[in-house]
Amino acid sequence: MGEEKQLYYVNLNPISMDTISNVRVDDGQLIEYEISATETEKKELESFIHKVHTHDVELGNLFSFKHFDDLSADADKDEYQTGMNDIFDKIYQLGTPETKAIIKEIHLQNEDDNEPGL
Repeated sequence: MGEEKQLYYVNLNPISMDTISNVRVDDGQLIEYEISATETEKKELESFIHKVHTHDVELGNLFSFKHFDDLSADADKDEYQTGMNDIFDKIYQLGTPETKAIIKEIHLQNEDDNEPGL
């Protein structure tokens, strides 16, 4: 278990989403999540993100207009959201305190409707 943890940066931009870098991109358009992970953890997260992302691409163009009236669009979106939630869970587990705070905030914003007592 002697692997050193290092800081890495995860961004969920669909184009470079499954690339986890040890250098901050510092692009104002991207939200980057700082994680502290071993090389193994980093690789596991990368392959997980890649798998979810590939699956989502296979679901087709989720938000295109041809899907607009299609009941399956909702199922696809739910599946997509589930995949994204799983990614956020994993990023949260490895996240630095700052990242945990950001993800909590996003999560709370998304859960506003069904969280009693908030």
